[in-house]
Amino acid sequence: MSGEPVKILVVDDELGIREGCRKILAAEGYEVETASDGLAGLQAFKEIGGFAAALVDLKMPRMGGLDLIQEMHEIDENVVVLVITAYATIDTAVEATKRGAYGYIPKPFTPDELLLPVRRGLERRALTIEAQRLREERESRLLEVAFERSKSNTIINCMTDAVLVINRDRQIVLRNAAAACILPGCSQQALPAALDALNCPELSGLITETLASGARPLIASREIALGKATYMVNASPVIEPHGVTLGAVAVLRDITALKKLEVAKSMFVSMVAHEVKSPVAAIEGYLDLLLRGDAGKNPERDRKMIERALLRARTVREMVSELLNLTAIEVGRFSIKRVPLDLCGVVAEAIDLAREKAQAKQVELGFSVDGESAHESVLADKDAILSVLNNLIDNAIKYTPEGGHVAARVGRAGAYVSVSVQDDGIGMSADEKERAFDEFFRAKNSRTAQVPGTGLGLTIVRRVVELHHGRVCVESAVGKGSTFSVALPAVKQEDGS
Repeated sequence: MSGEPVKILVVDDELGIREGCRKILAAEGYEVETASDGLAGLQAFKEIGGFAAALVDLKMPRMGGLDLIQEMHEIDENVVVLVITAYATIDTAVEATKRGAYGYIPKPFTPDELLLPVRRGLERRALTIEAQRLREERESRLLEVAFERSKSNTIINCMTDAVLVINRDRQIVLRNAAAACILPGCSQQALPAALDALNCPELSGLITETLASGARPLIASREIALGKATYMVNASPVIEPHGVTLGAVAVLRDITALKKLEVAKSMFVSMVAHEVKSPVAAIEGYLDLLLRGDAGKNPERDRKMIERALLRARTVREMVSELLNLTAIEVGRFSIKRVPLDLCGVVAEAIDLAREKAQAKQVELGFSVDGESAHESVLADKDAILSVLNNLIDNAIKYTPEGGHVAARVGRAGAYVSVSVQDDGIGMSADEKERAFDEFFRAKNSRTAQVPGTGLGLTIVRRVVELHHGRVCVESAVGKGSTFSVALPAVKQEDGS
C-alpha cells in the first residue's frame, strides 16, 4: 500500500492551470487526475476515489469551488483541499476554511509555491489519519489517552494547529504544545483540568455545546478571537461504536494572517487585473483618436470624447482612493474617534452636499425624522459616518431616473438609531442584493451600463459601519427601488439628564 503513488485531483476551468498543475505534480511522482468544472470534479472524486488531496478553483461553471469543497469533505473528511484562485476575499477565505479548505495557493504561482503547501497538507493528512487510528484503538475513556500518550502525544505535538481533548466530565485530558502556547489559562493547569480553566467563555461554550449534541456526528465551527489573533475552531464529539459520547476534540487554526494580509494582496491583484485595465484602455483610446485626428474636425464630438476620458480618469482615481481606505480598514490602520454625535445633523449635511447633483438630474431629495429621534445621539466618528451617508445618497441619485425621489429618514430601532436612504430607482435582483456589499461587485446590465462606479463604495460602507459596532442592510426589488438602512448604537442617556 505504501508503494502506491499519492492521487491528487485538479479541478479548474482553465486548461493552462490544469495542465500546469498536472505536469508539476506528476514530475514529483504523484498520480494526477483533472476535471474542467466543479460537477465533473465531484464525479471524478466519487467514481475514481482514493484521492489524498484536491486543488480546487473557486469560480467554475456548473458547480463553484465552495460547494465542491463541502461535497468532497462529506465523502472524505481527511481529503486535503487547497484553493487555487485569483479572487480570494476575506469572506470567501473564511467560508472556504469553514467548509474544510486547508489553505490557499494564489494565482499565478511557481512550482515551489504549488508543491510546498501540497506536501505540508499531505503530511498533516498522514498525521491526522494516524491520530484517528490510534484513537480508534482505545476502547476506554479519553482520560486513558492522557496516561498512554507515547504515540498520540508525539503525533499531536507535531501539529501546528492547537488541539484539545476533553472527556465527558468537561475535563481537559490532552493538549498539544500549540494549545498550551495560545491558551495561557490552560497551560498552567495540571491535567486533567476543568474546562473553565481555559478562561475563554466562547471556546468553553462551543465545546460544551458539542458535548451536549448527543451521539451523532457533528463538526461545530466558529471564529474566536484570542488576544490579537483570530482562530477558526472546529469541535467534534468523540463517539464510541455503541453510540456513547466519550468526549470532544477541538482544533484551533490561526487565520489572522489570512484575514489581514492575503485579503489585502488578493484585492489589489484583482483590482489591477480587472478594474483598472478597462478605464485606462478607454482613456488611451479616446486620446489616441484625438491626437491622430481620425475623429474629424468636430469640436462638439471632441469635447464629448474628452469628457468621457475625464470621467474614466476620475473613476480610476476614486478606485485607488477607495482601495487604500478599504486596505487600511482590513489591516487595522483606519482610525476612528467615536464621540456622541447628532445623527440628524450629519444626515442634513449629507443631504445639502448632494442637493446640487440631485437638481442637475431633477431628482427630489427628502429628509424626515420619526418621533423624538431628532434628539437622539449616536457614538460615532462624524467624518466616517458622513462618508457613509454621502456614498448611500450618491448611489441613490445615480440609480434613480430623472424625476425620481430619494428620501432619508432617521428613527429609533431599539438600542440603535437608524438612518435609511430610500429611492424609487432601478432596484436590484435577489442575486444582486445578496452581493451588493462584495468587493468590486457592480450589476452589469442595460440599466447600469451608463452609471459610473468602482464597486468598492458599499464594501467600505459596511466595513465602516461594522467598525462602529453597527449594522447595514438593503431591501430592494427590480423596478421598485432600494432602501439602504444603517443602524448605529445610541448613546445611553442617564435618568434625569
